Amino acid sequence: MSSSNVSKDSGSNGSLLNGLWKQPTALSVSDLIDTAGPESTSQPTPEAPKPRTQGEIAESTKRIKSKLRLLQADDIAQLGEDRKSKGYGLLGTAVTYGETVSFNLTRYIRYLFDTWSTFVIGCITGKLNPSEAFSVIFFSAGASAVLILIFTWCTIATYPPIVWAYNLLFGNISGHLSLVNSCNPNIFKCLTQEQSEVAKKKLGAEIDPNGHNPRIFDLDIAKLLLQLSSLMYERDIKPMHNAVDAARTTSTSQSSSTITRSITPGAVLNNLFAVTDITKILNTLDADSAAGEAPIHKFAKEHGICFATASELKTTSQAYCSLFWDPTGTWVLVAFKGTDPTSFDEWTTDFTATFEDCSEDIPGFRFVHKGFKDRILPSTGRQPYHSIAAAVRIVCDELVKGHAAGTKINVWFTGHSLGTAIASLAYAKALVAKDLGPYAILRDAYVYATPICADVHSRLFFDSMMQEDPNVPRTLFRVTNRNDFVATGLPEIGDSRTRGLGKDNLFNFSHLGVEIFMKDHPNPCQVRGDQVRQFKIHVKSAFDESMIRKMRAKIVARGYNQLAVLGWLQYIPIIGRLAAHGTTNYWEQLERIGLLPCVEQSD
Repeated sequence: MSSSNVSKDSGSNGSLLNGLWKQPTALSVSDLIDTAGPESTSQPTPEAPKPRTQGEIAESTKRIKSKLRLLQADDIAQLGEDRKSKGYGLLGTAVTYGETVSFNLTRYIRYLFDTWSTFVIGCITGKLNPSEAFSVIFFSAGASAVLILIFTWCTIATYPPIVWAYNLLFGNISGHLSLVNSCNPNIFKCLTQEQSEVAKKKLGAEIDPNGHNPRIFDLDIAKLLLQLSSLMYERDIKPMHNAVDAARTTSTSQSSSTITRSITPGAVLNNLFAVTDITKILNTLDADSAAGEAPIHKFAKEHGICFATASELKTTSQAYCSLFWDPTGTWVLVAFKGTDPTSFDEWTTDFTATFEDCSEDIPGFRFVHKGFKDRILPSTGRQPYHSIAAAVRIVCDELVKGHAAGTKINVWFTGHSLGTAIASLAYAKALVAKDLGPYAILRDAYVYATPICADVHSRLFFDSMMQEDPNVPRTLFRVTNRNDFVATGLPEIGDSRTRGLGKDNLFNFSHLGVEIFMKDHPNPCQVRGDQVRQFKIHVKSAFDESMIRKMRAKIVARGYNQLAVLGWLQYIPIIGRLAAHGTTNYWEQLERIGLLPCVEQSD
């Protein structure tokens, strides 16, 4: 039912900015495929480099975007081949509403088969004891019933006359934003330039050697990252669908079974297609992407940030991963999009709440949520995580050239809803694998509305790894607004220090990281997680309380804040727990927390 504002940005007056946000067309396909490796061979000179000119910065950004575009195109080529081998139809303008409903129904039937067959096999083989079998029945029956309601909702919400009526009646009121952000059409005007500049400076700052205790929940960083997480919902996926269709209908030079797992940009394209066909696929991808990503590029440009898609997360739904970075700075952000309310495929991912062994992908872990794992670390085919890690290396290798020898590039993670669960597993993988390159240093993660995603063993191992490097204090902050259903609605016995169940008991799911349960000033925020026994957490900002209130007052005076009545929905039983999950309510609550030491929340 959502619609994206795809009007093109009017441009700017700057020589540097105009160069940074153009489509990356300067480098030829053959040059990039032949020369761009999984880890760039470019190395910064050992001497202190000369300050880069605007032209050099623009060329560096163009190289980054060109290579990331090829990584994205590799994903699209893989998706096209997958659809061809499975006999799926086209995704673009040729797809009908009936075909979409049929696909969703097939997806639901497959979900039922996979979920209940796993239960039956577990009982027959004796893998599940009675309490574990009960937990599987509880989750599976509940999820199966809820998904029927969600299937009905998605079927209604995507019905063309309903979409047309929604756009006619609410399009202007919602600012033509996605349904997730539509409660405040001015949400992306709420972050001031001063706040974003301060946050960018902090994202690129060197590690504080005294930052172990207390840990700092940086409100300035939290606000910028929530804005970028929310912004991820504003991508139109039609250009991606058209590119997948182009790959699907293009004759391949080899069997799809020979698809390479190499993460060299363009490797899959080169493996499957002739150069002329590669150009066709890339041109199809580029044709509408400027419009499809216009709201994201507009916000990024206004705040001096670059944006590029890093991975489609092995799906043709709306889930994806992107990178944000400052072309003159020393940081890169890995961001994951959350669940689209009208995407049934993404809902089934959320509800595939069975354990799957993750020990081979993340050594030290044991079991994690199967639906989330399949998005980032699937058991078959190319794993999106490796493409994302390659993308991070590409950005870091370029950014470091403009700085003194020994400079490190800070890598941060963020996401909202489904995106937080995938971000948590990706962060854990990066923490253990240490494969982001010689110039990257893994910093903190700020994730919003995080569901349970791992078993207790994995959580405890994750906590121990977060303390492994005494020179780098790291914290995964999972921010929670009120009784957000996604963050707090499912049993989370695995979070408890005093309660525990069998290893295969689904009630034993837990969260990763430290929870920041937001409270209105002057009440302190509450924190929960085993790590808070080892250090305190303080909420801090470069601005004092009075300055924050003044900036907030200006936003309210301009009418940029969310209508109060939409915030009141959070107090209505059941509905309130769903309303609390929205990005706009997260933003409103983040604006109201105080700069105080946090207090521990009891189990």
